[in-house]
Amino acid sequence: MSVSARGKPSRVRVLETVKKLDSPTLSQLSNELKMSKTAILKQVSLLERDGVISRTYVQTGKGRPVCKVNVTNNAYDQLQDIYRSIAEDALSYVEKKFGCSMIKEIMALRNEKLIEEYRMELMGMDWESILKKFEEMRNREGYLAEVTERQDGSIEISEFNCPLIKIAEKYREACSFERDFLSYIFGMEIIQMSTVLENSRSCKFILREKL
Repeated sequence: MSVSARGKPSRVRVLETVKKLDSPTLSQLSNELKMSKTAILKQVSLLERDGVISRTYVQTGKGRPVCKVNVTNNAYDQLQDIYRSIAEDALSYVEKKFGCSMIKEIMALRNEKLIEEYRMELMGMDWESILKKFEEMRNREGYLAEVTERQDGSIEISEFNCPLIKIAEKYREACSFERDFLSYIFGMEIIQMSTVLENSRSCKFILREKL
């Protein structure tokens, strides 16, 4: 279970959960979010009105068709960083002017800045609070992150949206800098299990104590 499942507006929680579960039914949303079906239906209707989700009805056997909820392309666009095109253009200009080595330098500087910001925010917190705050900070940046502490003591981080995906498609170094970022923040070994660049539903990382 996510360390911070509560505390978000209902509409945001529903949208995030639809994206994570991949075409869930209303019952699945109700169970996952611990909300009544009536409350779920209300939020789904509002999101459908805004054009970010759609409903389809699938016949799975006898009886009524099952209602499934899907994220629209419009929602995926809204979940991306609104400044990404500016960043892409800027990086392209830098690459043409100064070469690929300068791109890596810029990414390294960005990482240093992020690491400092996160360390300042997380300083002095206990472990559970660190995980919760980290998830909140990632979601503030648009990652749709879910942080889970596993029974063996390792940490699983799933990021269902990547604000940097367009940049990462062109500059794969961005992914390695993300892993470095996690390693610096947690001081743990980082194992990347999946990436949205390879058509997975999320970028998933397992963090475990270094041997």
